Amino acid sequence: RARADAVQSSGGTVGPPLLVRLDATPPVRFLELLFGPHPAGGALVVVHDVTERERLDAVIAEFATGVYITDAELVATWIPRRVSESVGLPRDQFVGTDVYSLVHPDDVAPTRALIARARDTPGVRCSRPLRVRQMGQPDVWWPIVVHVIWRGDDPAIGGMLVRFDMDPTAGVHLHGSEQTAQALVTIGPSSTTGALHLSASGNLLQRSTRVREILRPVGDDGDLRWLDLLRSEDLDAVTERIDAARVGSPLPAVEVGFVGKGTEVLARVDVLPYRDAQQQVAGMFVNVVDLSAEREERDELAAAREELWHLANHDALTGLANRYQLAERLDLALSGARTSPADAVGGTGVIVADLDRFKAVNDAHGHRIGDEVLVEAARRIAAAVRPGDLVCRFGGDEFVILCDQVADEASLDAVAAQIAARFATPFEVDGRTFDIGISVGCALAAPDDGGEPDAVILRADRAMYAAKAARRAAPT
Repeated sequence: RARADAVQSSGGTVGPPLLVRLDATPPVRFLELLFGPHPAGGALVVVHDVTERERLDAVIAEFATGVYITDAELVATWIPRRVSESVGLPRDQFVGTDVYSLVHPDDVAPTRALIARARDTPGVRCSRPLRVRQMGQPDVWWPIVVHVIWRGDDPAIGGMLVRFDMDPTAGVHLHGSEQTAQALVTIGPSSTTGALHLSASGNLLQRSTRVREILRPVGDDGDLRWLDLLRSEDLDAVTERIDAARVGSPLPAVEVGFVGKGTEVLARVDVLPYRDAQQQVAGMFVNVVDLSAEREERDELAAAREELWHLANHDALTGLANRYQLAERLDLALSGARTSPADAVGGTGVIVADLDRFKAVNDAHGHRIGDEVLVEAARRIAAAVRPGDLVCRFGGDEFVILCDQVADEASLDAVAAQIAARFATPFEVDGRTFDIGISVGCALAAPDDGGEPDAVILRADRAMYAAKAARRAAPT
């Protein structure tokens, strides 16, 4: 209504075509309206159904960056909005352009042969490398690989579908110079690396399809918001590298994170300048390396190392520490005691615990039941000790507990008493009830041990056997 009123009041065509959407729910139809004055008064509206074009725009924008449509003579007829923004080919300037005028003079004849071959084989993709210049940057030839498919009878395309990617095998050639910018890294669809092309002032001119694929999980929809997707803590580091490249002093690559849609993409960003024939910085490339696979490999390696460490230091059945970890921790504790001041608070204590009547259960009911009893015993002991105490399955049905910072023998005895109390309740395993007791013996590390781990364990072991013998001798 506003456009029609403006046409009537001005008496002339007002503005570019107006795109309107019909229907409230998909599939939606699109109309393009062109307004002009009617000789008899009022407004004349020319209506084009552009539904297929708009759908093609949306679909292609999801899957490719460098794509557009030309007629049989390679005159540009349409380019998706997002593609236009991504590769720096403004719609209003590019549509109607003779694409041959953007091709390197030496590549014009091969390009004509490519187009002729594509027209002779409709629906078949024909490809070759070319050199082209970008609008607004006539001093640089960009190496690309172009793919063309003739679809003249397709109602949505009605011409030559052109797709291109940067050529990963070539550099960027400057007019009148043999200099080649080596900043461009492979941008093939299977590569982990994508590239952004920035002007000398830092404005985004072009980007590879791969960059969009890398940033798609965090919501990049092709509207040039790559800096906005950076984690806030990484923005300064990337900006610093762009500023350094602008004056020809590139900084080392940096690992950053892009965030959005509740996810994060890790990447390595490297900003590299290139120069013109006068050795002035003409622009820069931001190479973006997807670290997602590398991070997964690192996480898997870390998990594997953690698993190996756990297997090497823990008992497979109960999950408690094994003898190796106990020896390492006990040696470390005794070494610390030897170097601590004489008035240091707390010493190192060891408790040796051995199950009573376990062998009878194992012999009568088999190893499966016996293993379940051992697992339950381990759980009860671990629940009775202090935070930080190390519980180790020493072998069979024998356990050793390492207690650091023990004030005196009474404190160590208190821990042992808590362990014994946990075994006052019978074990319930596989529908059976078992009365499993436990005998414990304690020892504090002493100078007479000579700092030897085996010495303090041996004294605790003897105390445990003395306690076991006393329990057997006690009247029932």
